[in-house]
Amino acid sequence: MITDVDIKALADIVSTENVSTRAADLDAHAIDESWFEPHPADVIVWPSTTEQVSAIVRYAYDHNLPVVPWSGGSSLEGNPVPVKGGILLAMYRMKSIIELREEDLQVVVQPGIIYDDLNAQLGKRGLLFPPAPGSSDVATIGGMVSNNSSGMRAVKYGVTRNYVLKLKVVLADGSVITTGSNAKKSASGYDLLGLFVGSEGTLGVVTEVTLRLIGLPEKMAAVVASFESLRDATGVVYDSISGGLDPSAIEILDTATMAVTNKQQGLALHETPTLFVEFHGNEMDINEQLEYLREICEDHACIEFEQATTTDARIKLWVARKEARESIKNTHPGCTMISGDVCVPMSKFADMVDFVHDLAEREGLTIYAFGHAGDGNLHTEAIVRRDVDGEYDLAVTATAAIVNHSLDLGGTATGEHGVGLGKRQFMQREHGASLALMHAIKHTLDPKGIMNPGKIFPEA
Repeated sequence: MITDVDIKALADIVSTENVSTRAADLDAHAIDESWFEPHPADVIVWPSTTEQVSAIVRYAYDHNLPVVPWSGGSSLEGNPVPVKGGILLAMYRMKSIIELREEDLQVVVQPGIIYDDLNAQLGKRGLLFPPAPGSSDVATIGGMVSNNSSGMRAVKYGVTRNYVLKLKVVLADGSVITTGSNAKKSASGYDLLGLFVGSEGTLGVVTEVTLRLIGLPEKMAAVVASFESLRDATGVVYDSISGGLDPSAIEILDTATMAVTNKQQGLALHETPTLFVEFHGNEMDINEQLEYLREICEDHACIEFEQATTTDARIKLWVARKEARESIKNTHPGCTMISGDVCVPMSKFADMVDFVHDLAEREGLTIYAFGHAGDGNLHTEAIVRRDVDGEYDLAVTATAAIVNHSLDLGGTATGEHGVGLGKRQFMQREHGASLALMHAIKHTLDPKGIMNPGKIFPEA
């Protein structure tokens, strides 16, 4: 438990107005966008510098207090929920661009800066940080680094890890390290940079991030293509990638997701399996790719092929995919959404979607399926009515079955949302003996177990 003495010590570090035990503040930071029960911290602290974070964590280490970094709160696996109480570090006020190095295509930022806000500033200089999480209007760079986020553009540009050059990290004892360099590549020592990316705040607190950037594409185009069957749609995905097309995104929505998206967004798209494809490049290259994609779609019995190359038309065409999860949420007010996030080899993607549909029908559940078809990343949303006896437990069991089927197919329990609370139970099956090495690394860097405790590893 946090004592008055602890509160005063923390206030001495960051000032009284940046420490709170108010119920409203504790409740606001007790949950993310996941389906897990809220759990409040004992105190919220808003740091503004690396030195303050270091002092807070050092105090926590000396007094055996849990420390949980909390950023945008948009995660879907309970990643920042402070299940052991303690100190919640609200990092979102550390949101500055520290340095933009245009000549190196690099930017140095604090972790609280929001993805969309960063790219709005970069776009003025013709630059882009390309990984695109679905919650780009609230997702912070610190959260993206902690969960190794990706999103719709991963098929072309990769994931957050591919763009992190350097990190400043506060370790569990309050010491500060810098890992990585400003060079584009390095063969120097162990890959500590890669270790911290995706560690979900369990090894340290990221306070500064150096990101690699790309030039803003000259032109963008979008396509929406509808099909009679799921197999036709996924066949296009395989033929497109294997045939040399280079989409920046290739997404799929199943029939049920298309129906709720039409309703919620006021659209009139076909309510059948639908692909959303985006291309980046110069005009000649994009036009060639659009024509090639049209031919592939026609070979797979495409019902309708609609393309857009102007900004307004492209944004309008893409809204169904971008707002898919919100459309599902708004269609089922008062219900709980139990999210899934598996990733399988591309050749198994259609099998994975079929499994989800068959499972939903067999169990009498509503489960939506959509996701990043180009890299085999499938999202599911099981809809739960808490007032229906047994439905919650049934949906949790069904979501576990989806994860286990992904592992059966050579996939992973989580493609981009991280482990958090939701996927801990699958870590032993997925990683086997190597999970013990992860435990050893955790113990070496966090011997007292104060850093975001209760996450990633199965419950003892």
